[in-house]
Amino acid sequence: MKTLILAAGVMLVTPQMLLSQQQVCPCVPLSYQWIVTSCETWNCAASALVMANGDKYVLAMPTGSDDFKWVVVRRIVAGSATISPDAPFKLDSFDGMAEASSRFDGVSHDLQPMMLSAPDGKFLIITRAAPEKPKQRAVSR
Repeated sequence: MKTLILAAGVMLVTPQMLLSQQQVCPCVPLSYQWIVTSCETWNCAASALVMANGDKYVLAMPTGSDDFKWVVVRRIVAGSATISPDAPFKLDSFDGMAEASSRFDGVSHDLQPMMLSAPDGKFLIITRAAPEKPKQRAVSR
């Protein structure tokens, strides 16, 4: 009889415990976005990689630019950072290769476009925000 009462008690308490555990978790799904930051030197890009501590969603890439030789691409939780409107590089993220390819084909060569596939399956297009200024040559007289 004692085991029957104990089993009945457990059956009454267990569903209530499970329901209360489900209510504790807000379970808000996180969305992610890719951002790009520019670096003038390899030391800047390397330190960003060191600070990422092996995060597979942080990448350093060389550019063809004379003023910003490296960019650091990272995936962040959407809304956790703001991007400067005057940043020298901008990034567009695409779900499919076809969309990314058509965007890449439409970008002027002056904006030095780069395309890559990210570890999460996204396709990223990185471009200059504005064409790079030509170098001023010294004129001797």
